[in-house]
Amino acid sequence: MQLGLFVVVVFLSSMDLTGSSKVVKGKRQRRISTELSQGCARGCDLCSEFNGCLRCSPKLFILLERNDIRQIGICLPSCPLGYFGLRNTDMNKCIKCKIENCESCFSRNFCTKCKEGLYLHKGRCYVTCPEGYSAANGTMECSSPGK
Repeated sequence: MQLGLFVVVVFLSSMDLTGSSKVVKGKRQRRISTELSQGCARGCDLCSEFNGCLRCSPKLFILLERNDIRQIGICLPSCPLGYFGLRNTDMNKCIKCKIENCESCFSRNFCTKCKEGLYLHKGRCYVTCPEGYSAANGTMECSSPGK
C-alpha cells in the first residue's frame, strides 16, 4: 500500500498541475505584458517591464534608447534627428546615422543635412567645400562652379 501511494505522489509531482509553462533552470524569464491598456505605452503592441516596447503598431518606428546597460524601446511616428527610418515587413526601425556631424540622413551612410556650420557634399559633411566646389546660392551645400 505504501509503495502504491509513493508511486502516485512521484507521478503527480512530476506533472505540471498549475498549467504554467515550464521554465528551464538557469534561463532568465522575460516578463512580457500584452495588455495594451495597462502595461504598454500608446502605439506599442508588445512590451516588456524591463525593456519597454518590443513591437510597435504598424506604421510606427521603434527607437531603442540606451539606459545604462539596457536598451528601452519606444514607438514614434517618425525618427528623431540623427536617425533614419527603415521600413520592413516585420518591424519599422530607427537606425542611427553613421556619418560624422550629420544632423539628418537618408540612409546609414548618406547625410541629407549637416550640423550647423558644416557643408554638405555628396552625402558627407565638411568644414569647407572640397576643391573645385562652392556653396550653392548661399546654402550649406556644395556644388560645382558650373552649376
